[in-house]
Amino acid sequence: MTRIEIKTRTALMAVAAVVLSGCQAMKLTPPASDFVGSLPDEYKEELIALNDIPSQPFRGGVQTFQFEPQTSLLTVIYRLPNPRWYWNTHKADAEQDVFPYICEQFGRPISAGLGVRFWYSGNGGFATDVVTDETCRQLNAVEAG
Repeated sequence: MTRIEIKTRTALMAVAAVVLSGCQAMKLTPPASDFVGSLPDEYKEELIALNDIPSQPFRGGVQTFQFEPQTSLLTVIYRLPNPRWYWNTHKADAEQDVFPYICEQFGRPISAGLGVRFWYSGNGGFATDVVTDETCRQLNAVEAG
């Protein structure tokens, strides 16, 4: 490997590290919500750790979490990597797909006062309604009936 190749490779790795660290540090501000839950502190301590999980790949974009302990609201953020890309899904379809899953995955914290919503950030984006204990009970009643 020549000196130029080594310098080029080192420079590219440094640029990649700066770009990736900038992506992780960037926090989006979710849309406002009037939800206020009363989640016990032990759940808040567990859920606050989700804020530190690095972005994960999701359908060409990334997924991150933002938990607000003051309101007991967890926002799952799906962000497109390019402003020209467009979400090819609708709020009603997304809610139908993800609400049962969220009730299953976060059932105990939701029944204790957690609210969970999804924010599809980017072109054609939207925020879902907040999944609450009432939402999960209604979904279970529909399943059972």
